[in-house]
Formats: sequence, C-alpha cells, structure tokens
Amino acid sequence: MEQGEIDYILRISGFKPGIFPFRYLGVPISHKRMGIGDCTRLIEKVMNRIQSWGAKKLSYAGRLVLIKAVLSQLHSYWTRIFVIPLTVIDRIERICRNYLWSGSDQYGKTPTVNWDNICKDKKHGGLGIVNSRIWNTAVIGKYTSWMAVKSDHLWLRWVCHIYMKGREWYDYTPTVNTSWTWRKICQVMDIMKPGFITGTWAVLPGSYSVSNGYKWLLGQQHPVTWYPLIWNRTLVPRHAFVGWLIVQGRLMTRDRLFRFGITADMACAICSLQNETHQHLFSDCIYYTRCWDLLTEWLGMSIPKTSVVTWYTAWRCPSLMKKQIIGAAIIALWYHVWNARNIARIEERVLAPRVLLRKVKHDIQGRCQERKWSLKMTKLP
Repeated sequence: MEQGEIDYILRISGFKPGIFPFRYLGVPISHKRMGIGDCTRLIEKVMNRIQSWGAKKLSYAGRLVLIKAVLSQLHSYWTRIFVIPLTVIDRIERICRNYLWSGSDQYGKTPTVNWDNICKDKKHGGLGIVNSRIWNTAVIGKYTSWMAVKSDHLWLRWVCHIYMKGREWYDYTPTVNTSWTWRKICQVMDIMKPGFITGTWAVLPGSYSVSNGYKWLLGQQHPVTWYPLIWNRTLVPRHAFVGWLIVQGRLMTRDRLFRFGITADMACAICSLQNETHQHLFSDCIYYTRCWDLLTEWLGMSIPKTSVVTWYTAWRCPSLMKKQIIGAAIIALWYHVWNARNIARIEERVLAPRVLLRKVKHDIQGRCQERKWSLKMTKLP
C-alpha cells in the first residue's frame, strides 16, 4: 500500500498514526517482549492502591481482603496477556507482603508467617492468597495445552511454522537464538509435561484451565485439623486472623521477642508470674483460666481448655449453627485475651475478666444479628 493510500485511509477513518509501545485497555502493547521497564505501570498501580488505603486503619483481615480482591486481580489480569518477568513478580509479592504485615508498601514489620505458607489454601493452613509465581506459570501453561492437543489456533500455526517445524512438542528444545518469550514458554512446557502425560489434559481438548493447572503446580497438600474452628463463617474476620496466628504459635509473645533481641523482659504482661509464651497466655495463665471459666459458664458447656482444637474437631453437634457459634465464642475469647495482653503491656492496666467476657458476648451477639440468628435458637443464654 502506497503512502497516499495510507494517508487517505487515515483521513477518512479519523485514526492517527502512532508508535510502539502504546496502551490498550490499561496495558502496554509492543512488538517486543515485556521488559521490567514496561511493567512499571503495573507496579505503580499496585502501589497507588496501597497508598490510597494507607490512611485507613485497617486490621489484618481488612488488608487480606484488599490483597485478594484488588492487588491479586491486577496481577492476574496482566499475566493473562503477557509473560511477566520474575523480577516484577517478586516486587509485587514483596509489596503485598509488606502491606499485609505493616499496612504500607514499605518494609515495616517482620512477617510472622512464611509467604509460601500464606499462599496456601485456607484448608491447608494458609490465607488463600494467590502465589504469583505459580499463577504466572499456570497461565503460561495454557499455551502448552494448545500444543499438547494440537488446537487450531493461529498462534499455534505460526509457532509450528517458525520454531517447531513439524517436531513433537514433547521432544522439542528451543535454540539460543529464539525469542525470550518462546524460551519461557518452553521452560513452562517442561514443567507441565508430566501433567499432560499422566493426566487428562492432553486427551480431552479444552480440559486444561488456569485454575486446575495452578492446583496441580501447588502439589499435594495436607488439610489442617483446625480449619473448621478458625475459618467458620460465624467468626468476626479480625478474630479469625488472630486465631490463625495463635494456632500456629506465631503471635509476637515476649518469649519470641526475647529470641529476636527486641526485649529483655519475658514475664507475662498480664500476670507477671511466668514467662509469656503461647502455652502460658492461652492455657496456663490465671487470667486466661478465669476468663475461660466465665465463657464456659455462659455457654453452659464443659470444654477442655488445653485441647480445644481437638475437642471441637471431634465434637458431633446436632446443630451446625450452635457449633459455629461456640467456635466463634472461643476464638473471640482468644482475640480479646490477646488484646487485653497488649493493653496491659502498653497502658499497664488489666481488663477485668467480666469486662472481657462482655466484649465477647457483644461480638457474638452482633455477629448472630448480622446472620439473623437468635441465641435462643441454639439454647445459649
């Protein structure tokens, strides 16, 4: 097409000539591979979201919701279009980790749980945040699925003509002079190959999806026994997060702070009689014992204080509603005891056990009202 014809088409269509890269639907479009500099827009979007949330005093549970609902979706959208460099993925993970634990994009607090464990499903002991590295691999896996089932895609025809030239993808090895994106796809092809050989992905066209590829890449995981107690739907979210830390022994009690060299005083901030450990604070402390007795008296049940997770898992309650409320009350007590410990450490005053129980009752009754439940329905006071 001659220049005059191009000028005529541009004039009648109203389009203007541009240059690469340009943006379309919020992402850069280029004839070259996505470099780190091209992904700065994605990093900026993530940081802008966090900075706009920074002024809000959100709990851990609130930050978790924003990471899963907003930040992870931004990354997921880009990965469905491009092969994102690992350097960019690591940067985004670091920003999300900092925001979860410190409330900003900057490192401000030592994470108490490993990020890989956080990215596990809740049933397996994590928080259900998407592992960005594995998700990126699973998204690239959709291209390998096209090659495995020999889908009729224009992209696949072009790849077979330029690179593979009639060879089977199981035996193909890219040369050093091929593009970076194609070599990355081939690396993922080697990772996903066992899944296509032993599974049904290569047999049933369209059976591969990013979600089942992601689950396969995560590998076999074992469920945790405390999942029904910590993540039952009656719990206040911030209670559930603190309970999740407690069952793993990850709260910053004074014995842990002592090991990190942050404090020299290991005495319990509430009773000052023994060293402050998870075992002491949520089992042996006389303050916790008094609060526990008041709770079980209110619930009208005898619950073993030292093996509550085992008891709750084995308990065959005829009413699921009642079981969920009992579990929510136990975790609410843990949350408020930890809160009372922080008040005792910072303000040097101890909440009366009956005051603490009133807080537990208020939270449970409010949660039941939200779900339009009545405590009388479960034969609770």
